[in-house]
Amino acid sequence: MYKICKTESSARRQREIENCLLELMSIKRYEDITITELSEKMNMPRKAFYRYFDSKDDALYALIDHTMAEYSGFTVDKSQEPNRSLRRELEEYFKFWISKQYLLNALDRSGLVGTLIERNISYPVKDVIMLEKFLPDEDRDISESIFKFAFSGLVYTMINWYRDGFATSTQDMAKVACRMLREPLFPNLSKLGIGE
Repeated sequence: MYKICKTESSARRQREIENCLLELMSIKRYEDITITELSEKMNMPRKAFYRYFDSKDDALYALIDHTMAEYSGFTVDKSQEPNRSLRRELEEYFKFWISKQYLLNALDRSGLVGTLIERNISYPVKDVIMLEKFLPDEDRDISESIFKFAFSGLVYTMINWYRDGFATSTQDMAKVACRMLREPLFPNLSKLGIGE
């Protein structure tokens, strides 16, 4: 597990270690990177690594979690902003991931892109994301499950878009994601002869 830093300086140091891991992942596979190598590159004793992380995997998870937390669309209340729309917010989401292509490249190089979905499932949604922004009338536990289900699909869609070389515009991706998130999987159950 990675540590939740209590001071700004320790949080900054933790992010420096995560970014160093990312830098190493840009030139070699994750499985070939050691904590000793990471510590040497950071010019710190190996035991200092363990002040922030219990393992190399925890450093990777922190890197992914902290990157996801950078996207303010899930954490900032924008209810007072004029001209708000789901499509515009989703377009910002896809633009965000274009700006994080170096992370996607590093994960892909090591066969770890799917870890984004896995981290989404274990992400501390209740602690970080304003669920009431999305599901204001739902029970917190139910809204967390719904959010994780929908967000996993959104991350999977983004991964496929990345693997396709970002060939589709952010506007078109937002349009697809809007449909995916706004409308149910079976919008016309009665037409299919299926009851709820």
